[in-house]
Amino acid sequence: MGGLYLHFRAITLAGVVGLVGSVGLSCSCSDRVFGDLPKGDGEPACLWLIAPHGVRADGSSSLIYDHELQRAGTVCLCLTQEDYDLLGDRLDRVHFPESGTLLEEYNELAYDECKRLSALDPEGFVDDECRDYYDAGEWLKDIYFSSGEWGNGAPPGFTCYE
Repeated sequence: MGGLYLHFRAITLAGVVGLVGSVGLSCSCSDRVFGDLPKGDGEPACLWLIAPHGVRADGSSSLIYDHELQRAGTVCLCLTQEDYDLLGDRLDRVHFPESGTLLEEYNELAYDECKRLSALDPEGFVDDECRDYYDAGEWLKDIYFSSGEWGNGAPPGFTCYE
């Protein structure tokens, strides 16, 4: 009976590997699938909400900004260098991302964060460019590991380690 059990596990594993392989081949992108954990120990890779503006009732506008941290807003995921490299050239990422990819996950998180920061503006925005950036995937070019000149990308308390 133990041999039969192992045989079914091998068939199941082969089926899963075949399914994953066929799904991977049908994807025109090369990044890790939405929600998958990084292979290995990932590090914070943060998308910076660089340059979206909001418009106030008086017609004035300004950048949508994280006033608490006094910098552009960010959203982060834990990526390995391999995952990051598979996101592709930064300028080639600017478009609405393919469904089920890490770029889609970043785009969704960035939109939510942009709307959150827009709602917190001390003078009150009545309109913002969050949806425009989301629809165009404009901010997908600004994903960097939280190190060096981008070292303050991860918000306080964000970690890739439990």
